[in-house]
Amino acid sequence: MSSILQSGASQQCCDKLSLLFSELERIDLILQCYYYAYKGPRNGLNNEFLLSESEVLARVNQPLGRPHWVKDELLIKQAQNTESPEVAGGLTELVDRFELTDFERDTLLLGLLPHFDSRYYGLFSLLQGEKQSQLPSFSLALTLFCRSEMEKWAQQASFLHRSPLLCCLLLTIEGNKETQAWSQTQFITDSGVYHFLLGHHYLAPALAQCAEWHRLPTLPDYPESLKQVLGPVLLTEDIEPRPVVLLQGVEGNARAYAVANIFASENRQTLVVDIGKFVESNDDIILMQLNSILRESRMRGAGSILRNMNLLKEKSSSFLNYLSDLLAQPGLRVVCLVEPHSPPLRLKKVATLLIDMPVFTHEDKVQLLMTHLPEHSSPDIDLVSLSQRYTFNPESLPLILQEAELYQQQRDPSDMLQQCDIRKALNLRSQQSFGQLAQRITPKRTLSDLLVSDNIIQQLQEILTAIKYREKVFACGFKDKVGYGTGISALFYGDSGTGKTMAAEVLANAVGVDLIKVDISTVISKYIGETEKNLSRIFDLAELDSGVLFFDEADALFGKRSEVKDARDRHANIEVSYLLQRLESYPGLVILSTNNRSHLDSAFNRRFTFITRFTYPDEAVRHKMWQVIWPKNIRIAPDVDFEKLAKRANITGANIRNIALLASFFAGENENQEIIDSYIETALARELAKMGRLTL
Repeated sequence: MSSILQSGASQQCCDKLSLLFSELERIDLILQCYYYAYKGPRNGLNNEFLLSESEVLARVNQPLGRPHWVKDELLIKQAQNTESPEVAGGLTELVDRFELTDFERDTLLLGLLPHFDSRYYGLFSLLQGEKQSQLPSFSLALTLFCRSEMEKWAQQASFLHRSPLLCCLLLTIEGNKETQAWSQTQFITDSGVYHFLLGHHYLAPALAQCAEWHRLPTLPDYPESLKQVLGPVLLTEDIEPRPVVLLQGVEGNARAYAVANIFASENRQTLVVDIGKFVESNDDIILMQLNSILRESRMRGAGSILRNMNLLKEKSSSFLNYLSDLLAQPGLRVVCLVEPHSPPLRLKKVATLLIDMPVFTHEDKVQLLMTHLPEHSSPDIDLVSLSQRYTFNPESLPLILQEAELYQQQRDPSDMLQQCDIRKALNLRSQQSFGQLAQRITPKRTLSDLLVSDNIIQQLQEILTAIKYREKVFACGFKDKVGYGTGISALFYGDSGTGKTMAAEVLANAVGVDLIKVDISTVISKYIGETEKNLSRIFDLAELDSGVLFFDEADALFGKRSEVKDARDRHANIEVSYLLQRLESYPGLVILSTNNRSHLDSAFNRRFTFITRFTYPDEAVRHKMWQVIWPKNIRIAPDVDFEKLAKRANITGANIRNIALLASFFAGENENQEIIDSYIETALARELAKMGRLTL
């Protein structure tokens, strides 16, 4: 007997079992009556397991509400207090949701018995006359529950592949040898059904690898507007089969969380399924797993959320036809999460409804952060800037704030929660993996480290001002006037070494985020369409990330569109158009740099919020560069004249950095490791030679 009975069940479990066991007692008594009527007592069966023939007749006339093998005193007492032996609870829900006939219900209960007591294996073997037949067969079920041959023939339809018992995997077939007749096929009730009837929150190991029951907070948050749209489709009982909802939105916007909360508001569970975790399996296994998952949802009246459905479409078009059959079942409430740029999902046998996930606005984020901040938070926390710079939602914020409190404890246990603690948690949580497409740079240099002209400094300050007041200005009505995105973009152009990359790093540091530097060589592909896919991936991840997106040497990607002479030219122009579209809609700060502005397509000019030219530093800036480039531990000879160097050499800050480093290498031969004028002159000559300039 199952350990759950041997060890004593909880009061709640007893309530459920007492309602189920009254029906199991009826099936058990039918089995024992058949045993005594047609087989008679036989040696080899443990007689302690069966009741005597008189005891069976007594129980038939006056059932006790429990099978004879239940010895749990608490359960017996509960069963005795049950006024009606009628089945209720899980079994009633199961019968109603799968529209089972009385015969199908009894067959399912027959296959359930071995889960409770292994001694039924011996009884089934004895009743069917074969040692190998330790599970009930179709023939045995027909014999036990049908009163005539005509009824047997009619009820054989319950074992066809389209019947709910087999189609919905309520029964598991345990082999059907070629030498056996179809009627001798053995079955057992699926373990998922067994655990459901016991009230267990259970998924079979094979299903648990790709699906999980969604866990909700005590006080769920969900967009009310989304519930108003989904309610008439998923929460009503009037539509059968219900359409499949395609909920469109970007990855990471808490769609699954929102849908699960909507189901929870109606006391329904939600099963979240990642199709990508078993799409590599063969078709039969995939269909079996999907069918089992849908059975679990339908059995519990739960909702299902399917991720990565596009992977099934890529696998084979015919596969969607099989999927359409599965989703056309009554009693299903299915939401598929689809991306904005993914191909449409069309199902032949079930209607689909495309819905856009409501945008989680900046105002929503400020209110959410204000609501969830702990009491010991500093009043100086800038909710607006945090909400503007970082991506979070009702699902992720509780963990973020929990991590922020841990950082606060490490920093100073006696202090209040500060903005730096929240920003650190937000920054780590928002980091996306770009793989080889981009490099994440944690900025260290500030505006004080950037030695450029006052005009460039002023323009960088203007970019920071635009970032700071963007949301405030758009809230005044400009958001409706500007119909193509609200992001801020900048083009940095000028000769190599003039500070474009460093300026991008400085801006990222000033905003308090990382710099996401795109590796152009990994983005561009010779295969048609691959470059566009790489760019789409970069922008999608960057929208979830809090970092500043930086395209260095951007003219390789954003070059001028050319006359179409072949397919490659046409697709190259498509890539430029696609970039224009994503640049307009990108919500954060994106910076492009190029050595030659004229190489960029002219259509980009009006898309940029700022265009900044980086020029060679003038004499005053070069003089300052020569002074500050040396680390504190490097000694400079008194006769080194930085003013003279600034006048003589019209070079960039990058050149000065290279010269200082090379001169320091030369000083390694000097016992005092002092930088003298001759070392600098030699290093300067080498740097000019690299530039193709032999003299100053």
